[in-house]
Amino acid sequence: MSDKIIMLCIVLAAVAVIAAVFVRRAIGYRRRVKETIGEGISPEEISIGVTGEDRPQDTGNYYRNYFFHPADSSTRNAKDMLVQPKYHARIKTIVKSAQKKGIPVTLYSYMDNVLEHHFHSFGEDITDLHLKRDDNH
Repeated sequence: MSDKIIMLCIVLAAVAVIAAVFVRRAIGYRRRVKETIGEGISPEEISIGVTGEDRPQDTGNYYRNYFFHPADSSTRNAKDMLVQPKYHARIKTIVKSAQKKGIPVTLYSYMDNVLEHHFHSFGEDITDLHLKRDDNH
């Protein structure tokens, strides 16, 4: 009987050590995830404004109409992309603020609209850059 108790204690000790290792790894993983998605960034660090020189003179509802509408596609065929925590926090703040005002926008639709605008605005420059590339590099 005492041999069984000794074996049981050894097994329980091994399980406890393994559990401690996994708990420690889980805590580290959670900390890395929070850093990645920007949790814990104070509102003061999330600057979403633009300077006066960067802002178009006649914005009106342009920004709202252009960026806060449903995306033309669904997330079914979407791909993952890494975004710096400071930008993710800003984007999340913008989307949450719009949602609080009753604007039906998601992170996906907002980013889809921002990228669409970028390629529409700079498409000619991007094409020129692509066509003038050095094929030796």
